[in-house]
Amino acid sequence: MTNPLPRRHSNLWWLSRRPYFIFFLREWSSLFIAIYAVLLVLLTSKVLDGEASYRSYVDDVLGSPVLIVFHVVALLFAVLHTVTWFGAVPKGLPLRRGEDLVPPVLMIGANYVIWAVVTTVVAAIFLLD
Repeated sequence: MTNPLPRRHSNLWWLSRRPYFIFFLREWSSLFIAIYAVLLVLLTSKVLDGEASYRSYVDDVLGSPVLIVFHVVALLFAVLHTVTWFGAVPKGLPLRRGEDLVPPVLMIGANYVIWAVVTTVVAAIFLLD
Protein backbone atom coordinates (compact mmCIF):
# COMPACT_ATOMS: atom_id res chain seq x y z
CA MET A 1 0.00 0.00 0.00
CA THR A 2 1.25 3.49 -0.80
CA ASN A 3 1.68 6.14 1.81
CA PRO A 4 -1.66 8.04 2.16
CA LEU A 5 0.01 11.15 3.52
CA PRO A 6 1.23 13.84 1.13
CA ARG A 7 4.88 13.92 0.25
CA ARG A 8 7.12 16.21 2.26
CA HIS A 9 8.36 19.25 0.41
CA SER A 10 11.42 21.31 1.00
CA ASN A 11 11.01 24.67 2.69
CA LEU A 12 12.73 26.14 -0.36
CA TRP A 13 10.09 24.85 -2.83
CA TRP A 14 9.59 28.39 -4.11
CA LEU A 15 13.14 28.45 -5.51
CA SER A 16 12.47 25.54 -7.88
CA ARG A 17 10.72 27.59 -10.58
CA ARG A 18 10.81 31.26 -11.56
CA PRO A 19 7.00 31.79 -11.33
CA TYR A 20 7.04 30.42 -7.78
CA PHE A 21 9.89 32.77 -6.89
CA ILE A 22 8.05 35.80 -8.33
CA PHE A 23 4.89 34.75 -6.45
CA PHE A 24 6.87 34.48 -3.22
CA LEU A 25 8.44 37.93 -3.74
CA ARG A 26 5.03 39.41 -4.51
CA GLU A 27 3.66 38.02 -1.25
CA TRP A 28 6.60 39.49 0.71
CA SER A 29 6.07 42.84 -0.99
CA SER A 30 2.90 43.37 1.04
CA LEU A 31 4.96 43.40 4.25
CA PHE A 32 7.26 46.14 2.96
CA ILE A 33 4.35 48.18 1.63
CA ALA A 34 2.57 47.87 5.01
CA ILE A 35 5.66 49.08 6.88
CA TYR A 36 5.96 51.96 4.42
CA ALA A 37 2.31 52.87 5.09
CA VAL A 38 3.03 52.93 8.84
CA LEU A 39 5.97 55.27 8.20
CA LEU A 40 3.66 57.60 6.25
CA VAL A 41 1.08 57.57 9.05
CA LEU A 42 3.85 58.46 11.53
CA LEU A 43 4.96 61.25 9.20
CA THR A 44 1.42 62.63 9.18
CA SER A 45 1.37 62.49 12.97
CA LYS A 46 4.64 64.43 13.13
CA VAL A 47 3.27 67.08 10.76
CA LEU A 48 0.32 67.58 13.11
CA ASP A 49 2.70 67.84 16.10
CA GLY A 50 4.49 70.84 14.61
CA GLU A 51 7.41 71.78 12.42
CA ALA A 52 10.13 70.88 14.94
CA SER A 53 8.73 67.38 15.39
CA TYR A 54 8.39 66.97 11.61
CA ARG A 55 11.95 68.14 10.94
CA SER A 56 13.34 65.86 13.64
CA TYR A 57 11.47 62.85 12.21
CA VAL A 58 12.54 63.54 8.63
CA ASP A 59 16.19 64.22 9.47
CA ASP A 60 16.78 61.63 12.18
CA VAL A 61 14.46 58.76 11.26
CA LEU A 62 13.72 58.97 7.54
CA GLY A 63 17.20 60.25 6.75
CA SER A 64 18.98 57.31 8.36
CA PRO A 65 20.90 55.03 5.97
CA VAL A 66 18.87 51.98 7.06
CA LEU A 67 15.59 53.63 6.16
CA ILE A 68 16.97 54.96 2.89
CA VAL A 69 17.83 51.38 1.92
CA PHE A 70 14.38 50.30 3.14
CA HIS A 71 12.75 52.93 0.90
CA VAL A 72 14.69 51.65 -2.12
CA VAL A 73 13.67 48.05 -1.37
CA ALA A 74 10.05 49.09 -0.81
CA LEU A 75 10.09 50.95 -4.14
CA LEU A 76 11.42 47.87 -5.93
CA PHE A 77 8.74 45.72 -4.31
CA ALA A 78 6.06 48.23 -5.29
CA VAL A 79 7.29 48.16 -8.90
CA LEU A 80 7.29 44.34 -8.85
CA HIS A 81 3.75 44.33 -7.44
CA THR A 82 2.59 46.79 -10.11
CA VAL A 83 4.20 44.91 -13.00
CA THR A 84 2.75 41.56 -11.91
CA TRP A 85 -0.67 43.16 -11.40
CA PHE A 86 -0.61 44.66 -14.90
CA GLY A 87 0.22 41.21 -16.27
CA ALA A 88 -2.73 39.67 -14.41
CA VAL A 89 -5.33 42.20 -15.53
CA PRO A 90 -6.10 40.64 -18.94
CA LYS A 91 -6.48 37.21 -17.35
CA GLY A 92 -8.80 38.39 -14.61
CA LEU A 93 -10.83 40.85 -16.65
CA PRO A 94 -10.92 40.01 -20.36
CA LEU A 95 -12.50 42.95 -22.20
CA ARG A 96 -14.58 42.62 -25.32
CA ARG A 97 -15.05 45.04 -28.17
CA GLY A 98 -18.16 43.68 -29.81
CA GLU A 99 -17.54 39.97 -30.34
CA ASP A 100 -13.73 40.26 -30.24
CA LEU A 101 -11.49 40.19 -27.20
CA VAL A 102 -9.27 43.21 -26.64
CA PRO A 103 -5.68 41.97 -27.07
CA PRO A 104 -3.88 41.53 -23.72
CA VAL A 105 -0.91 43.53 -25.03
CA LEU A 106 -3.19 46.51 -25.57
CA MET A 107 -4.62 46.27 -22.04
CA ILE A 108 -1.19 45.90 -20.42
CA GLY A 109 0.25 48.67 -22.59
CA ALA A 110 -2.58 51.04 -21.63
CA ASN A 111 -1.80 50.44 -17.95
CA TYR A 112 1.87 51.26 -18.50
CA VAL A 113 0.99 54.43 -20.42
CA ILE A 114 -1.34 55.59 -17.64
CA TRP A 115 1.36 54.75 -15.07
CA ALA A 116 3.94 56.81 -17.01
CA VAL A 117 1.57 59.78 -17.36
CA VAL A 118 0.65 59.80 -13.66
CA THR A 119 4.33 59.46 -12.68
CA THR A 120 5.26 62.35 -14.97
CA VAL A 121 2.52 64.58 -13.58
CA VAL A 122 3.43 63.82 -9.96
CA ALA A 123 7.15 64.33 -10.67
CA ALA A 124 6.40 67.63 -12.41
CA ILE A 125 4.32 68.84 -9.46
CA PHE A 126 7.02 68.05 -6.90
CA LEU A 127 10.17 68.78 -8.90
CA LEU A 128 9.07 71.96 -10.67
CA ASP A 129 7.58 73.55 -7.60
